[in-house]
Amino acid sequence: MAFDAPRLRALVQGDSCVLRPQTYFVAWNGVLALVYDGFPPVLAGIKARLNEEDALPPENFGSRWPKTTLAALNDDAPPLSLAELTSLRALCEEYASQLASLRVPVERLSFVSYDQRGLESVRERSDVALGSAVDDSEPSDAEQARVRGVLDEWLDLETYLPRVNAPGSRIGSYREASPQGSTLV
Repeated sequence: MAFDAPRLRALVQGDSCVLRPQTYFVAWNGVLALVYDGFPPVLAGIKARLNEEDALPPENFGSRWPKTTLAALNDDAPPLSLAELTSLRALCEEYASQLASLRVPVERLSFVSYDQRGLESVRERSDVALGSAVDDSEPSDAEQARVRGVLDEWLDLETYLPRVNAPGSRIGSYREASPQGSTLV
């Protein structure tokens, strides 16, 4: 792998924890995501330690708020209309209510070298188990505010629509147009 595994393993320590799904969201470039209410303290601490490492590249904006990418638009998909985005937001809000009691356990993290950033083709994977105790702490106010800042962008759909329709992050960017890389998941 392209990273110093023993050094990174030393930084990736903590108890198991949970992610709390908050809502579905149409992110920039029309990417559909399941958004969590913030990184729990265990994961926020690991991220802070990793971000202090000079040997690692800086964290991308999309990694600063917790989500699971569910779908990307086809490369040749036409732009969404304001009416379509309004309908999608209504569906996201309708089904978000079913997420309130869900918890996603995080018992291990994986260092992954990939051929494509969609992780459909993984070259190498190394798992790191988190502690057996489960830290059920809620994300900090700062973590929750970061997520709110992202979600607040679509309060004004007319202003947000150009970001949804911006080029990039279509399915090809997750597959054939994606450079090889490494990540922690």
